[in-house]
Amino acid sequence: MNVRPVPGLEHEPYAEVWFETADDALLDEAFALAAAIGKPGLEAWTTTKTPEVEPFLLARGFAEHRRYVVSELDVAAAADPGEPAWPLVTVAERPDLEPQLERLARVAHADQPGRAGTDLGDTWPGWGFHPHEPESYFVALDGDRVLGYGYLELQDGVWWHGFLAVARDARGRGIGGAIKRAQIRYAKEHGLPTLRTATEVRLTGMRELNRRLGYRPLYQEIVVRARR
Repeated sequence: MNVRPVPGLEHEPYAEVWFETADDALLDEAFALAAAIGKPGLEAWTTTKTPEVEPFLLARGFAEHRRYVVSELDVAAAADPGEPAWPLVTVAERPDLEPQLERLARVAHADQPGRAGTDLGDTWPGWGFHPHEPESYFVALDGDRVLGYGYLELQDGVWWHGFLAVARDARGRGIGGAIKRAQIRYAKEHGLPTLRTATEVRLTGMRELNRRLGYRPLYQEIVVRARR
């Protein structure tokens, strides 16, 4: 069982753990492991693929904190998404944008529903920049100012949309949609079979964009919290 401080929220009194079975002994073990690292609470993840787990946890004092819809696009069958409505460059063309991308990441990660107070520390370049294919890492610019970015990443043989960030004063202007359309075109051009995305349920605009682009819901990820 992997019980660890919540990434980016290490200062909070919760430890992160995944649950795939409804088991009181495992739950007791998770709380004990959390206490051993100084965390009196658990932030437990589960999915609707194991539907018995969520009610099990809620009946034991947990409360829902976040929920994500995981959707998938059949890339070959999807319609051409059209030209992005915002001029974009890639990190392959502008690797010098890394410092600006990191500054935006620090704001945007903390702006996610249920993620207020997120602190990326000094880890972001190692997971948010360098591991990703620079040709599929799209950036929206206004002159030389970064307004948004998004990258693709391969996880266990499945291609996903990684984190998509838009500057606070540029939200609602179609930048996220432009980035996602560019990513779909990249996927088509490079023969990627599918693209998956996880969208917090409160991000209704992005969920609607996914629906219009042809993404179909697969399952939900549920995050619940409790303290002892």
